[in-house]
Formats: sequence, C-alpha cells, structure tokens
Amino acid sequence: MTLHAAKGLEFPCVFITGCEEGILPYSLFPGHESDQNEERRLLYVGMTRARKYLYLTYSKKRMIYGKYIESKRSRFLETIEDELTEKISSKLYKKEASQMKLFS
Repeated sequence: MTLHAAKGLEFPCVFITGCEEGILPYSLFPGHESDQNEERRLLYVGMTRARKYLYLTYSKKRMIYGKYIESKRSRFLETIEDELTEKISSKLYKKEASQMKLFS
C-alpha cells in the first residue's frame, strides 16, 4: 500500500520501508526535486497509521536499475526524537544457518 492510500486507515502494526535519501524524500532522477514538506507530511501520515507498532527501515545498499548504490538514512528520521525510538541493527537478525531448499 502506498503512503497516499493509507490516509484514514489504521493498523496494529505498520512497516515503512525505504526510509533512505532518494526514496524518502523522493529524488532518484537527476534534476528532480520533490516538495520536502509534502514528503515529510506523507511520512507522518504513514507513521500515524500504526496503533501499536511502527517499524521504519532503510538499507545501506540497494539495487536500482541494475546497479548497487550506497544508501543513507532519510533526513526525516533524524527529526524523530531519540526517546521515541528503539534502534535495532540488522546484524542481530543474521543467521548462519543455510537456506531451506524448496525442491530436493
């Protein structure tokens, strides 16, 4: 679901992925700058859809148009007060076990 489509709805748990510069706020095309206030408002709309749990995620590296690019956290995440957040590193979730096979 897009952030635009989430207006007026509520969910027990909300995941907002792609909280990276270039995606939120959107500016992947050279010379294209989005309205920062509108982008911030859309993120706020998405965040306020969560009744109990809210997860904001970003990646350090992302493939876009067949090329890997280094990513930075969205500047919008920096404006969220530290006492309202709990930061979890992806390193906590990496497993050494091999992936299960679908077919033998």
